[in-house]
Amino acid sequence: MKSTRDTIYDELRQRLTSGYYPPDASLVPLALSEEFAVSRTPVREALALLERDGLLVPTRRGFTLRLRSDEEMLELFEIQAVLGATAAASAALRRGPVDLARLDALLDHAQSLDDPAQIRRSLNDWHETVRHAAHNGTVVAFLQTLDAQVKTSAPWRTPEVADTFTAAFAEHSAVTEAIRAQDAEAARIAMLTHHGHDRDRRIRQRVRLDGTTASTTAPAGPARRDSAGNALP
Repeated sequence: MKSTRDTIYDELRQRLTSGYYPPDASLVPLALSEEFAVSRTPVREALALLERDGLLVPTRRGFTLRLRSDEEMLELFEIQAVLGATAAASAALRRGPVDLARLDALLDHAQSLDDPAQIRRSLNDWHETVRHAAHNGTVVAFLQTLDAQVKTSAPWRTPEVADTFTAAFAEHSAVTEAIRAQDAEAARIAMLTHHGHDRDRRIRQRVRLDGTTASTTAPAGPARRDSAGNALP
C-alpha cells in the first residue's frame, strides 16, 4: 500500500508531466495540504522528491516548475534518444515471448482506437514495455526521470485527429519487428529515428506555444491621441 507521501508524489508528478499546471504556477505546501486533506509533512516530502527529480525549483513560499532553456531541452532529447535506443537494442537481445506479446497487443490496441489521448497512452505503455524487455533497471530508471523532465518543460499536446499518428504507428512497428527479429542494430536505429521525429514534433509544439504566448502577452504600444491630446480608440 502506498504511503500518503507517495500518493501525493504520483499525483503531482502526473500533473507536472501532463501540462496541468501553467509555467508560472506556484506549488505551496499549505494550499496542497488543504487540497489533499493531509498534513503538510507528506506534501513537503513529495515536493522535495519532485525537486530531486529535476521537475521543481524551490521558492520562498514553496516550489515552481523547473523550465528548461532551448539548449537544455535539446540536451535532454539527445540523452533520451540514446538511452531509448540502447533499451531497444537490449530488448532485441533479451526479450522473451511475453515481452513480444505485450508489444504486439499494445500496438494493436493503439491502432484500434479513435481517441488521440487514448492512442498516446497506449503508445506510452508500448515504450515502457520495450524498456522493461531490455531487463536493465538502471536504464529504465534514468529514462523515467528524463521523460518527466522533458514532459514538464515541453508537455505533449495531443493532436485532435487520430490520422496524425499514421507515421508514429509505422515507427513503432519498425522497432517491434526489429526486436522480434532479434536485430539489435536495426532496433537501435529504428528507435533513434522515432525519437528524432518525436523531438521535432515537440519542438514545433513548444515554438508554436511560445509564439502564441508572446503574441497575446506583448505589451501594448503607446496610446494613439488626437491633436488635443485625447485618446483615440
